[in-house]
Parts: sequence; structure tokens; C-alpha cells
Amino acid sequence: MSNDHPPAYGLVTSVYRSSLRPIILPLALFTGIWSLVWAIGLFKEIGTDNSQHEKKLATFAIALGAMYSAVAVIEFFGTAAAGFQRYALIRIYSFLSVAAAILVIGAGLLRVIVHFMLKNDLITECTQLATNQTVDFRWGIWGPHIDHTLTASEAASWCKDAWNHDSLSEIVSLIVTIVFAALITLLAFSYAHQTSGDTAPTRLAGPAPAAYHPPYEGTSSSIPDLSYNAPYAPPAGPPPGFREMDDDDGDIGKPPGYGAGAGVAVQDKKVYDVDVESGKGDDPFADFESAPRHH
Repeated sequence: MSNDHPPAYGLVTSVYRSSLRPIILPLALFTGIWSLVWAIGLFKEIGTDNSQHEKKLATFAIALGAMYSAVAVIEFFGTAAAGFQRYALIRIYSFLSVAAAILVIGAGLLRVIVHFMLKNDLITECTQLATNQTVDFRWGIWGPHIDHTLTASEAASWCKDAWNHDSLSEIVSLIVTIVFAALITLLAFSYAHQTSGDTAPTRLAGPAPAAYHPPYEGTSSSIPDLSYNAPYAPPAGPPPGFREMDDDDGDIGKPPGYGAGAGVAVQDKKVYDVDVESGKGDDPFADFESAPRHH
């Protein structure tokens, strides 16, 4: 079944006529930096998980760090593609953005799963790290603050409250990640589609895509050269003469003749009847010919 509706990226291109480069460039750069920060934090957490003997958390930290690292590489590639304005690179990035969206959404979903499935492991690790640690409690920007060293029970209560607070944050973060990843992918394909057609706001460097047709230059042998500098050749053969039609039915409908041999002699913009056999007619100059015609 055929679908008459244009693709989503075509809708974005039709609504936003200007180049999408000023939008793609900062978004790809921001996403790359954001993913890199997440990857660094997760890789640093591997050492903490191992020191607390939380092997499961360490394994998930490695997986999540690798996923965010791959997203960072793709987004930095997209930043370079938009920066250099190379159509081939932009086209590759549009397809890689789909993989980046899948990775970042998968990472967000995995974080939610780990948060709820490994609840006890997370609270236990947090309690071990927070026990006998000093916590700074502050009330407002200018309000008073106190330093307090947590006991084991206080640390457990504090970590449980932190886990409850992070539960809502993880769900909201997943929803925002899905929307943002879909937006980046849509813009990437819109930018690639925008730069591939003849109506692109700016022509990019690199070879033209198959959809682009160069201006007509008359290089085909089957099509005449219609450029401004092409020489003009007149049609073959002499131009047709003028022949007045007589009233008799014999001349009606006959095409104009070509010269005196066809029954017409033109001289000084006057038309004279000519006898085809003798070459003479009522032409007043026919008697002064130097020599008669021989057939």
C-alpha cells in the first residue's frame, strides 16, 4: 500500500526553509559532551563498585559506560560533519544518529532497570560509603548549615531517601531522553534531505548526489546545444519565393514556387509570368537576352 504522506524529515524541511546547520551543530556538540560526561562518571564508578564488592553494579557500569562512549563518538562525528559541510559525512551521520538514539534510549532504560532490580545493592553500597562520613546540611542560600557525621543507621536512612528521590528522576530522565533522541534523529535526516536536493539553501562541498541535476550545458549528442554561445545555422535550401494566385481554379491551392523555373520570375519586386519551355513570357527584358536558351 502506497503512503501519500511525506516523511517526517520532509515535513521539517518544508516548515523550516533555512539551513538546519545552526541547529544541528550545537545540538550534536552538546549531546557528545553530555554522553562523554556520563561515560567518564560510569567508568570511575567501576572502581568504587569493585572496592565495595558489588560485582553486578560494576558490570552494569561497564556496559553503560561503553554505550555512552559510542554515543559520544557518533555525536562528535556529527559535529564534524556539520562543521565541514560535507554531504557524504552528513548522510552517514543521519544513519548513525539512529544507532545513537537506540543506544542512548537503551542506556536510559537499563539505568531504570538497574535502579529498581538492584535496589538493595545500591542502598547497601551507599550506606557503606556514607557511614562515618560528614554530611553538610544547609537551609537555603543564606541560611545556616551544620556538619554531621552519619552513623550506620543514619546513613541507611539517608541512602534510602536518596534512592526514593532518584526513582522519579530516573523515569523522567528516560522520557526526556526518548524525546531528545528522536528529535536529534529527525533533525539529522532533515538536514541530510535538505542538502541533497536542488532546493537546498546552500550547496555543500563534495560530489553531488544522484538526485541533483547540473545546469543544462548541451553536452548530449541527441539534444541540440541551446546555450547562449551556440552558433545559429540557417535552414537548408533557398527561401521560398512569392507567387500571386490567378483567379482560375488551376492555381488555387498550389504552394509558392521556388525561382523562375517553377513558373515565376521575380525582378525589381515585380512578378512576371514566364513560359517554362522558352524561358520567356511577358518579361520586358526577355528580348534583350544575349543568347537564346538551349534545351
